[in-house]
Amino acid sequence: MFLIYLSIIGITTFFIIFGYINQLNLYEEEEYEKLQALASSLAINIDGDSHNKLMKDHPWKDDITSVDENAQYFEIHSMLRKVQEQNKLNTPLYTLLYNSEEEIFYYGVRSDLSVYFRHEYEMFPEILLEKMNEGGTIPRYKTENGEWLSAFFPITDSNNKTVGLLEADIEFGYFRDMVFNQYKTQALISLAVILLMALILIPYARRILREDDKLTQSIIEKNRVIGLKNRDITDSINYARKIQESLLPHTEHIKEALPNSFVYYKPRDIVSGDFYWFKEIDGKLLLSAADCTGHGVPGALMSMIGFSKLNAISHNKKTDPGYILEKLDESVRDVLSSKRYDQESKDGMDMALCSFDLKNKKVQYSGAFRPLIKINGENIEETKGNRYPIGGGSAYTKNGFKTHEFDINKGDCFYMFSDGFPDQFGGPRDKKFMNKKFKSLLKEIQFLPATEQMVRLDTELKKWKGETEQVDDILVIGVCF
Repeated sequence: MFLIYLSIIGITTFFIIFGYINQLNLYEEEEYEKLQALASSLAINIDGDSHNKLMKDHPWKDDITSVDENAQYFEIHSMLRKVQEQNKLNTPLYTLLYNSEEEIFYYGVRSDLSVYFRHEYEMFPEILLEKMNEGGTIPRYKTENGEWLSAFFPITDSNNKTVGLLEADIEFGYFRDMVFNQYKTQALISLAVILLMALILIPYARRILREDDKLTQSIIEKNRVIGLKNRDITDSINYARKIQESLLPHTEHIKEALPNSFVYYKPRDIVSGDFYWFKEIDGKLLLSAADCTGHGVPGALMSMIGFSKLNAISHNKKTDPGYILEKLDESVRDVLSSKRYDQESKDGMDMALCSFDLKNKKVQYSGAFRPLIKINGENIEETKGNRYPIGGGSAYTKNGFKTHEFDINKGDCFYMFSDGFPDQFGGPRDKKFMNKKFKSLLKEIQFLPATEQMVRLDTELKKWKGETEQVDDILVIGVCF
């Protein structure tokens, strides 16, 4: 009898805890969506030229101490204030300015009456700098003032240059405490009811036991059905992996054309949003590393679109990388062509594409957000691609993909890669590997044979990652001469 009621208490406690956690997760998802929408729409409507002039005209801390002291400050403040009040935010909206020389963010305009003009944003999250030109969300974090959810979006001037950030925050700790108190009260009430039931329903214990058996059988049956559905889904995704792998070029074909080369390819999930592409056209070797938005099934679907479009474009026998990326961008935009999608979606892909002309010892490169690293001994050169993605919607002003040309000299190593390796968390402080450390690793392994370079990359990744989960798909391509 005691075990029966103890089980009831345990089950009730489980559902109360589950409800509490689920409520927090739902709230967090909803608030992140709200913050992203607020930050992006508001940042787009802020006059970046005016904001930039305000910060340049007042270069010192506390140059502005009240909201009506400066007309430009007051205009931006009024816009922020209106949005804060309309959305009933209990924390202010504010703009930020990044000083690249000092490597620090400064506060700009706030929506409340507190003016922290040009005060330093101490201990700012690294993601602010990493995604300053595209915006994003900051994973839930704690400060001495509470627990926060935040989103940010770039403020751009008339030349589409990022001149600041708009950040929106929500204090999460208050909601968490409120929900905790609510569920704590429910737990106490439930416990009291169960104890009362224990006194009243002892004569009916056998009936309760039978009903409990039925409930258990029902749960077992539902779990069985869920298990079967999960297996079907997993089987389908595994089959999708076979399809995706069949589309990728065989690395043996790449090594036949470029003997001292490697492709280090490590999907995060069963299927991948990263892909590589290889094609030989009129004696020139086209090789590309691509990183599609997302990973798993969404990223894989986008990768198949990119792969098929590249194959179609290659039929015109053009080998100029900038031309190919331009045509690929047009094709992907056509696929994602609805007006609403074009305005709101940032789906697309980042890409580095090279054309190797071994006869004339030349290499041409063009990129969409992904760079080309050229290393020869102590010399390391990074050529950055255009700062807009393939098919990434209307948020970017595009003026054609630029093609860069280099001579191929003995000892040159060329590297293309997605952001998965540099963005991997790990190490003693659970930080990102970062681009600087990644380039140092490439410089260190350049003299190794291609196969050993790939083994070394895998060893360093596992060592850095440790028990941390892989956060994104990983792709690194190396070609040495």
